[in-house]
Amino acid sequence: MLVLKGRTAVRPFYLSSQPTQEKFMKHSSTYSAVFVAILTICSLCSVHADVKPGDTITKEHMVQAEELLTPSIRWMVDRGMTIQVIETRKVEWPKAYKDATEKYAAQVKIAEDGRDIMNYVAGAPFPAIDVNDPLAGFKVMWNHEHSPAIIDNAGTTFVADVVDSTGGSNRHYEMAWRRLMWVGRLYTDPQPVIPHNPPTRHSNLFGPIWMPNDLKGLAVLFFHHIPRDQPEETYIYAPEMRKVRRISFSDRSAALGGSDFDVDSMYGFNGSIAHWDFRVLAEKEILAIVHSGKYGDPSQWCAPRDGKHGLMAAFPCVSWEKRQVWIVEGTPTAYPRNYAYSKRILYIDKDFFSPLIHEMYNQEGELWKSHVASIFYTKKPYEGYPAKPLRDGKYNYEEEQHFVPNWVLVDMIQNQATIGESPTSKKKAIDRENEWYFNELVSEATPDAYSLNFLLQSGR
Repeated sequence: MLVLKGRTAVRPFYLSSQPTQEKFMKHSSTYSAVFVAILTICSLCSVHADVKPGDTITKEHMVQAEELLTPSIRWMVDRGMTIQVIETRKVEWPKAYKDATEKYAAQVKIAEDGRDIMNYVAGAPFPAIDVNDPLAGFKVMWNHEHSPAIIDNAGTTFVADVVDSTGGSNRHYEMAWRRLMWVGRLYTDPQPVIPHNPPTRHSNLFGPIWMPNDLKGLAVLFFHHIPRDQPEETYIYAPEMRKVRRISFSDRSAALGGSDFDVDSMYGFNGSIAHWDFRVLAEKEILAIVHSGKYGDPSQWCAPRDGKHGLMAAFPCVSWEKRQVWIVEGTPTAYPRNYAYSKRILYIDKDFFSPLIHEMYNQEGELWKSHVASIFYTKKPYEGYPAKPLRDGKYNYEEEQHFVPNWVLVDMIQNQATIGESPTSKKKAIDRENEWYFNELVSEATPDAYSLNFLLQSGR
C-alpha cells in the first residue's frame, strides 16, 4: 500500500514497481524472499480467488474475489457494498453493426500518433486489437467512440443526487439527455452520415434542467467535431439571460453544478482522443455490471437515501458478472496545468467497447474518484415498456440495447458521491416521461433538435 499525505492510496492491481539494477543487486536476498512470498500468496489466490454464479461477495468474503475487483470496487465492498454474482452473458453486436464492420473496417487507417482515424464509415473501426501494438490503447478508444451502444441516437430523462457521507441527498437534479451520431449511422436517414459544417462525430444535449430551481431551464449542447484541429463547441442556454452563448471550458475536469461529474467523465469517457495518450496496461477479467436486472427499482441501491446509511445509499446493489476487459490508461496531454487528474484508468468491455468502471487519480497519484455504470443489456427492461412512448417511436427492439438504469461517481477522498437514475425509481412507469430510446426516428433525434434555435426554445 502507498501512503500519501496521511491517506492510504491503493496501488493498481495490474502494476508492479520495478527496482533498478543497482538496488536489485544490493538487496537481492531481500527481493528473493519477497518474490518467494508473493509466489506463495499467488498460488493460494489461484486456488481460492474465484467466484461462480450465485455467490455473494461481502467485506468478510472479499478475498474470494480479490483478483476480480478493481481498486475502487474493493474500496466500496470494504464499506459495505455487496456483489451478487450471476452467469456471464455475451453481448452480441447488432447485425447492422456487425455487417458494417465486416464491410468497412479494413479500410480504416489510424494516424501515426493514434489521435486521428481516416476512411471510417460505420461499425467498429478496429475489430481486432493486438495489445502489443503501440497504438492498441488508441484503437480501443476509437472503438469506444464508435461503439454499438449508440449507433444513430439515444435519449432519456434522468434524475441525480449528490449523496453526502451520511447517505442523505443534499442536491437533486432532474433533466433530459440525448445523443446524436452524425457518422456511422445504420438505422435512420440520412445514412451513414448527416452532413454538417464542420464535419461532426457526435453531439450531446443536456437539459433542459427542471430541478434544482436555481438551474431550471438551463440547457447545454456539445458538438464533438471530426477534424482534430477543430475545437469542440459548447453552447449554453442561460434562462436568466434568455440567450444562447458559446462557452469555453478552461478546465474540463472541473466539477459541474455542485455534482462530482466533470465534462470529460460523462458517458464513461467524454474527452477528445486528440488530447490524450492511451495505452493498454493489461487484458483482464473483472467483476462488473452488464446485466443489472433492475430498472426504475429503488432496490438497485444498497440503502435508502435517508441520511442513516452512509455511502451505502450510493452503492449499486444489482447483478454483477465476470467480464473480459482491456485496462486502458489515459494521460491528458493538451489541457491546462490545473487539470485535476493525472490519469484515468478505464476498464473497457471487450464485447461492446464501453467503460464498465472508470477510475480517476489526482495529481499526487491517489485514487480519487470512480464511475461505475449499472448497464442492463436487454430488449425490454420491463413488461409494457415504454409506458409513455415518444411520438413516432417504434421501440420494437429485436436486439438487446444498452440501457443504463443507474450509475454512481464516488469521491473516495471527500467521502461523497453523485448518483443517477434513468428512469427515476420514485415514479410508476405510467408517470415516467421520455424513457430510454435507441435509434428511433423521432423529432428529438433529428439534426434540428441539435441546433441553437432548439436550444433556445427548449430552455424557455
